[in-house]
Amino acid sequence: MRLKSLSLVTLAVAFVVAAGPSLAQQSIRIGASIAITGRDMVQGGYVREGYLLCQKNVNEKGGALGRPIEFVIRDDGSDPKTAVGLYEKLIAEDKVDAVMGPYGSASTNAVADVTEKYRKFMIAPAAGTTSIWEKGRKYLVMVLSPLEGATEGTIDLAARNGLKTIALITVDTLPAKAVAKGALDLAKKKGPAGRLPGDVPAGHHRFLHRAQQGQGDQTRSPRGELRPRRGHRDNPPDERSALRRQDAERNTRSRLS
Repeated sequence: MRLKSLSLVTLAVAFVVAAGPSLAQQSIRIGASIAITGRDMVQGGYVREGYLLCQKNVNEKGGALGRPIEFVIRDDGSDPKTAVGLYEKLIAEDKVDAVMGPYGSASTNAVADVTEKYRKFMIAPAAGTTSIWEKGRKYLVMVLSPLEGATEGTIDLAARNGLKTIALITVDTLPAKAVAKGALDLAKKKGPAGRLPGDVPAGHHRFLHRAQQGQGDQTRSPRGELRPRRGHRDNPPDERSALRRQDAERNTRSRLS
């Protein structure tokens, strides 16, 4: 892990021009914006911790190019537009020596236009959507495996077990769409027919059953109407209580009969 951190940072600062003797011990400043707050704060926090751990490990080994490194990290609040402004400031005003990528495909895709404009080399360790790299960009490096291949094992398992149809529910984000596209492409190659019922808006946390009626978190009433399963959290509290009472009464009658 330490060797990987060292090699990534060395690559990121490889275009820093060696300065004169007076700058020999000055830190190499590496700028980045991270989702420290907002929707992606948990995952963004991991990236921030990774950058700071990298800084510690690299400096313990003598730094990069003979100089210590220093991460200059800003909070983009999980907002790609904010991230764009922060990278503009980091490069144009703060004059950082190098940059590393933000958290997530959406922010990486947005700030890549900035780094391309300034011809600033950027490693993106937290983005795996290949469409970001299909725009002719020259200063962006991918680290993660492509998200389009994330479901290959699942699709392969489905094909080996003779399943004929798969259905996908995705959210309206770059990573989710990449996973869904990859899954459908893999399904076409391996056998199962793929269905994509629709998108769930980003940030919508309730599970929406849109693939097959009568399964999962829904069941059919005697009239054929779809309704949440008994006791499911989507039932209002008063309805859950009534359902529990009905079940208890039914169990009591069953024992007495």
